[in-house]
Amino acid sequence: MTSANGDFAVFVQSLVARVGTEFELTRLAEQTVYAMLDEQLEISEQPRDSGVIQISAEAERPNFAVRLVNEVQDIYLRQNVERRSAQAQSSLEFLKAQLPELKTKVDEAQARLNSYQLAKGSVDVQRETELVLTQAVNLETQRLSLLQQREAALQRFTSQHPVVVTLTEQVRAIEQQQLKVKGQVEALPETQQEVLSLMRDVEVNTQLYTSLLNSAQQLQITKAGTVGNVRIIDSGLPTLRPIKPNKPLVIALCGVLGVFLGVLSVFAIRSLLRGVDRPEDVDRVIGLPTYASIPYSQAQRRIVARLGKKNSTDNLLLAALDPGDLAIEALRGLRTSLHFAMMEASNNVVMITGPIAGLGKSFVSVNLAAVLALTGKRTVVIDADLRRGHLHRYAGISQKAGLSDFVAGTAEEAGIIKKTQLGNLDMIPCGTRPPNPAEILMSERFAQLIEKLSATYDFVVIDTPPSLPVTDAAIVGRMAGTTFVVLKAAEHPMRAIEETVKRLRQGGVQVSGMIFNQVGARMGSYGYGAYGYSYGYSTYGYRSKPTA
Repeated sequence: MTSANGDFAVFVQSLVARVGTEFELTRLAEQTVYAMLDEQLEISEQPRDSGVIQISAEAERPNFAVRLVNEVQDIYLRQNVERRSAQAQSSLEFLKAQLPELKTKVDEAQARLNSYQLAKGSVDVQRETELVLTQAVNLETQRLSLLQQREAALQRFTSQHPVVVTLTEQVRAIEQQQLKVKGQVEALPETQQEVLSLMRDVEVNTQLYTSLLNSAQQLQITKAGTVGNVRIIDSGLPTLRPIKPNKPLVIALCGVLGVFLGVLSVFAIRSLLRGVDRPEDVDRVIGLPTYASIPYSQAQRRIVARLGKKNSTDNLLLAALDPGDLAIEALRGLRTSLHFAMMEASNNVVMITGPIAGLGKSFVSVNLAAVLALTGKRTVVIDADLRRGHLHRYAGISQKAGLSDFVAGTAEEAGIIKKTQLGNLDMIPCGTRPPNPAEILMSERFAQLIEKLSATYDFVVIDTPPSLPVTDAAIVGRMAGTTFVVLKAAEHPMRAIEETVKRLRQGGVQVSGMIFNQVGARMGSYGYGAYGYSYGYSTYGYRSKPTA
């Protein structure tokens, strides 16, 4: 096989798989494999300073862990034996290289002695000559043996090593003794000297050859019988059950961590909230009471998802569909408070506005009107948001022939007041969206309509655009005896609320109080856009949308 790193071979002894099964091979670098094995292996001395080494391995497959441990201990044992026999092997190789050379010297010395004896005849060797010969042979044998030892030592050490230096000094001492023996040899007759020299060569080479041969055989025996000082006590065995992960511990830790992170996230979100979420703060800073705190309604969230359908005739009033919802209960509390708030009001007109869009003020307006109508009070709700009004979708009626059409003179009063499925609740939709909404709301015809409706109905509820982007709410508010500002809990900074109230008061509007809507939505699981009213404008931008 060929890869980017060169050719390689894979030996497959057996392969068990279905026909057509494909296998993917991954080639890893040696460094990567060593690093992986190092992470899986744990080697330690147990107990400390005991000389007993414990090897353990962790792997996804128990059999692989066992094989890994056993292979490591076998390699360690083999290396220990090889290391102990390495010195004997080195000496043996040196002796094997010297033996042929010494054998040649023995044969040559013996041949020279035989040739001399054939040429001169038998020469008697006196006792004195034998003593000198023995002494000369011993000295030469010692010298040559020391030279061999020094040569072997130089293969492992430098010439300055104490072992090499000692052997060199011993060779010099032997050579000094040989000089003395040489003087004794020179005092012998010439024939005796020659015979002595030849016999010395034969004896020395023979002894050296025999000694080296014996040493080589002994080293071979030593090498073959080398035993390491490492012993395997127990081989690796797989565990009876998985050691990781510890499921009970992991579950417990995850539970504790989940609770901790949940509490931490709540505190973190709480610390990052810039909006006012406590009604008493508004009362303390601005001096306006909070008439109702309407909780976040998941039922209303489902209704909002249906508001986007065009030409729908379904009744989507939460007060009619789910009268027991907590949000409707809060609006009933607002209904009760409204009676006391209207005691000092100039008329029965209630205006609902807010700082910006997306607060659910249209939801509050239409459902407050429905709650009032359910008590038997004749109620009309007016969609004065001529830019993006959508109250008609809650009642399932047409947007056309509405407020803007009446003020423009293209529709009659009787044609714009439309019945809803609640008997005492009527609705005036926004109508055709005009290019000049503020001018229409400032017209005398609009003021006359409000005055007439106030005399005809028990309650007139007006839903207006947000106060900060446009001035429509300030225009309408001068005609209303009661004005409520809807706030989304934890959404608005205090300065935005102050600016809203300031603008309304500058326009001559007397703000009665606040309504906190979607309480709990900010910290809930559905995030900020719980009600999702599709105004589609930025915080301080409010452009008209084409007529549906």
